[in-house]
Amino acid sequence: QNTRFGMQAQGATNTGVLASMLKSAGMIRRTKAEALPDLPPKFRQVIEIPHEATSIINEEVKKYETFLSARRRLKRLEFMARKSDTDGAYHLEIERLKAAVMVSFSELSKARHDTAVYKLPTVITHLENALESGKVVVFAHHRDVMHAIYEAFSKKAVMLIGGMNEHDKSLAVSRFQSEPGVRLFVGSITAAGVGITLHASCHVVFAELDWTPARITQAEDRTHRIGQKSNILIQHLVLESSLDAHMAKKVV
Repeated sequence: QNTRFGMQAQGATNTGVLASMLKSAGMIRRTKAEALPDLPPKFRQVIEIPHEATSIINEEVKKYETFLSARRRLKRLEFMARKSDTDGAYHLEIERLKAAVMVSFSELSKARHDTAVYKLPTVITHLENALESGKVVVFAHHRDVMHAIYEAFSKKAVMLIGGMNEHDKSLAVSRFQSEPGVRLFVGSITAAGVGITLHASCHVVFAELDWTPARITQAEDRTHRIGQKSNILIQHLVLESSLDAHMAKKVV
């Protein structure tokens, strides 16, 4: 329906008719566990890294609280505006708060980046040890973090990040899957988290996390595909008391 805030599409009509049509066309919904019951299990582990970066963690937490506060104020004001007969009294304040939310989120993103960079040496050491037992897939979010990991293992690593052409993406996957000397796959959670198969490895490491848990699940499932014979070990490397630590515990 049309409102003074624009078109709003909520709810549904004739859902019974739609369900009947889909069933008659042969559409059946199954979960992954139902469709692929023979896949081996996944085991998740959160590894909290002790640190002396108290100021970095405190800054991250502070930026997160500022972001949440601004977003709560915005939601309250938008609710009040929807209940009001006129939105004129609220329009300017809503726009101001939207800008404040964007600024606070940008500052929070920078703080999370600082946290990721700080733990890079520990991540690289962890991967060095993990590679002694077999191939490993590592996911991250920031480009400079992924580049740093790749450069540390460049002779035995491939990388798939956003902006690469399809040929180079396919080549990275193919080399990791087929070449014994290619031991490490460095991937972006978003660019490498869907549509590819990496079952040459049964070990997934997250150097960073994403705000959306579903993206984490999609990324880890690159190894949990048809043809995988081994149990999957998924590790989240996080600094103690960081946002990633809290997020990882919720995912696990």
